[in-house]
Amino acid sequence: MDLSTIDRSNSTEMDLGGAHFKANARKYLAEWARKPPFYVFNNGPSQVIVGRYADVQEMLRDAQRFSSEVPLGKGYEQFDRFIGSKPITQMEGEAHARLRRLMMPAFSARRVEQIEGRICDIIDGMLDEIERDGPAFDAMGQYAARLVIGVLLTAMLNLDDAQKKVLMAFQDVQPLLTSMKAGQPHPPEVLAAHGSMREVIEHVITQRRANPQSDFLSDLVQARDEGDRLNDVELFDQIFGIFGALATTPRTMSGALHAIYSHPEQAHELVRDPALLPDAIEECLRFAGNGYFTFPRIATCDTELGGTTILKGMILRPSPQAANYDPTVFEDPLTFDIHRRPQRIMTFGAGPHHCIGHVLGRKTLLLALGMFMARFPEARLADPDFVPEYGGATGELRTKVLPMLTH
Repeated sequence: MDLSTIDRSNSTEMDLGGAHFKANARKYLAEWARKPPFYVFNNGPSQVIVGRYADVQEMLRDAQRFSSEVPLGKGYEQFDRFIGSKPITQMEGEAHARLRRLMMPAFSARRVEQIEGRICDIIDGMLDEIERDGPAFDAMGQYAARLVIGVLLTAMLNLDDAQKKVLMAFQDVQPLLTSMKAGQPHPPEVLAAHGSMREVIEHVITQRRANPQSDFLSDLVQARDEGDRLNDVELFDQIFGIFGALATTPRTMSGALHAIYSHPEQAHELVRDPALLPDAIEECLRFAGNGYFTFPRIATCDTELGGTTILKGMILRPSPQAANYDPTVFEDPLTFDIHRRPQRIMTFGAGPHHCIGHVLGRKTLLLALGMFMARFPEARLADPDFVPEYGGATGELRTKVLPMLTH
């Protein structure tokens, strides 16, 4: 591509996954929300950061110009979070529509309602442990992070403890994937974790084919649409991809807890009136969502977006979290307000790739937050001025610890 045709003054150098960026993420995202798409050239292939609400919407809805089918292989290693697998998030056209039709029943509101009782039992068990060991506890390590194990791996996938451990081990090495340089081979620990995860998923698929259970995996294995079904490769890729996508729940939950308890008057109001919780969850998703990038796109032609020249082959990095800070859509966006009732938040994306798991994500947050506040009505941050430190992969804000007190 001929970079001489673009405006180099509309570029910056920054480490998009570095500690400095993450420590100042909200400031950067608020800036992105007010500026046209801009270029970053020091993070691998030429990238375009997209943060304004209208620009993110346009890009996510136009799969003809901006495809989610980002190339895999040399030069694009940092974008291959699934090591060659092709989940629904990286497909377009009829292939994407077909898989979405087959998978939707497993994520329907009706299916989520069927496992709600089990989710509540699991959350109750977590709260029992916090109450027993309190009053001091780490709301990230002892609660938010365990929602993946409890809700996703137990209630949804019905995995045993050894299988859960393998899947969580892969989550731990994912940051290494998004920081890879062009041409760099996969680190040995990533390949080992991926191999173990593949063995578990393939074993479970075989098991569910022979002995279906009342769980999400069996739903996918048995999914049918006019005689169509997922084959073994598709099943593996989708289970792998869904695990990677839904593992964002801990980030969102820790962000919600910090946002609410950093505003004690609003926390007290929610304790007094739990009917406010659904609106509060939407504001938490807007204000402190699960990361600053969603899945990348690639330009399929020379075009423009928000007044910025986009060349064919450029990688675009949409930031739904920045879009949630766009002051033209959300007044005073950096103020947290449980009475805001934000509409059209971008946390779950837009267009054909709107997150298939949004019902489960919202329900899990609602149950987890509501049950927590009912059990610990006097909960508070251990330090009212606590500032989280973030780790995780490029694109995510994974809270390291969140010290709290039950009373």
